[in-house]
Amino acid sequence: MQITAAALIAAGLAVGIGALVVLHLAPTGLSPVRNAVSQYGISTYRAGYRVQTIGYAVAGLGAAIGISTLPGAVAVPVGLCLIFAVARALISWFPMDAPGTQHTVTGRRHGLLAIAAFVGVGLAAWQFASLLSHDSLHPAVATTSTVLAAVMAITLLAMGTSRRAEGGRSFGLIERGFYLAMTAWLATVAVLLIVTLSLPLSST
Repeated sequence: MQITAAALIAAGLAVGIGALVVLHLAPTGLSPVRNAVSQYGISTYRAGYRVQTIGYAVAGLGAAIGISTLPGAVAVPVGLCLIFAVARALISWFPMDAPGTQHTVTGRRHGLLAIAAFVGVGLAAWQFASLLSHDSLHPAVATTSTVLAAVMAITLLAMGTSRRAEGGRSFGLIERGFYLAMTAWLATVAVLLIVTLSLPLSST
């Protein structure tokens, strides 16, 4: 089960990262510094955005399955990973409102799904670090998960600050920092799952 979960994470990240690379290289007219990743979903490249979100949903599902195989209090991080996976799977069907336009029901749902995904994966990383803190075999992974959870929290707060204080001029760059931390955490879970195939986590 752990190798299947790790494979799901790896495949999902490969698809998600690949789609992001293509979107950033395509002539979309969007700025990685200013524009949110979600704006690809209201462009002519919306299919690439959907591929990206589904890729990360698969990675989140793999993380949930993998963490569920580990001993200890795994219910909370597993549930948070599932929230992340579901939110990412659904979000491209509820595109954001174009900047400067009236708020719509679809746009508000997009915002709620984005919050659920970002907060869900950030808290999952934090809870995962807490789970590993009782495991003397993997202190580096616990530290890594803690640091990445902190980076996700800081960038999430910075996104809100950017929206209010500067009209979102650096929102895109900050959000991509969140994506980097999120991707690194999912990859960290996959690596741990592969390592624990031969060296299971201690339950004490």
